[in-house]
Amino acid sequence: MERIFNIYVYYDREVCSELGYVVYEHHGDDNSGAALLKESFRRDLSKATRVKLKKPFTREEYNARARLGESHFLFEDLYRAANAGLSPLVLATPVVDGVITFNYSSGMGPSIMSEISEKLGANGLMDDWLVKYTGERGFDMPRLIHDDYFLAIKLTYNAGLYVSAMKLLMSCIDSVAYIDLGDIRKPPSFITWLETYVDLKKIGITAAEVWELRNGMLHMSNINSERVRANKIRRISFSVGVLPESLKNAAVSSELHYFEFLGLINAFSDGISRWVQTYNTDPEKFYKFVERYDEVVSDSRMAFAHVSGI
Repeated sequence: MERIFNIYVYYDREVCSELGYVVYEHHGDDNSGAALLKESFRRDLSKATRVKLKKPFTREEYNARARLGESHFLFEDLYRAANAGLSPLVLATPVVDGVITFNYSSGMGPSIMSEISEKLGANGLMDDWLVKYTGERGFDMPRLIHDDYFLAIKLTYNAGLYVSAMKLLMSCIDSVAYIDLGDIRKPPSFITWLETYVDLKKIGITAAEVWELRNGMLHMSNINSERVRANKIRRISFSVGVLPESLKNAAVSSELHYFEFLGLINAFSDGISRWVQTYNTDPEKFYKFVERYDEVVSDSRMAFAHVSGI
């Protein structure tokens, strides 16, 4: 005999703070156990025993765990309360505002986006970044960041399109700061991430100054953000190559400070290496990485759809 479980994941405003379960004593293989749970999961909802979670989770956090085949770890409070053992056979069903709500079903192993898209009837194909950049040695985060961000920065820089390259670099910092820290406004994630991982002292600028350059460049294609215009922060711009002394003196007289573009790229690249190392020392961070990176769009992973008649 084996104890098998219908589990209910209750979401209230996208947050699960309670799980429910109904347990069966089952004799047979996993296929017959799964069939029993599927046949009864709708009627079991009304009689499920509820368990409060010590640590609630969001739907996005659950999906990120599911991507890695580890969503069942979120059920540990229930497993202990129900004396379920280490790896029981379960069927987990989402419940939103009291109503069973789902649009596809899958096993408890890693979720592959192409398989999900196929089940949902999506017309097209896109590489799954988690699959594409995972090999025998594990997940290759540096190569992912290179392909999604640095490749375009290098192409525009080497083509002499320096303003475009700087805009892409500012956008890249925005992206990795959000992926690491979330959408924090005060202070902005952009500034906190730079101060945490990037040594800007050697190129003579601060994270706050880069933030104002970012605001001017991305919003108005100039170097005069609102705080710069109000003389609340130093105006900075960039040079390609070392600035001659004559131009440095002219810049000082105009209250403009130049930094070397390639110096910022190299400092940022070193910061990326430090950031990547944090996922080795704190593996729990990777769940949030997966959750947020699933939102990223990329030239290296465009979706291709087959259109009939063309």
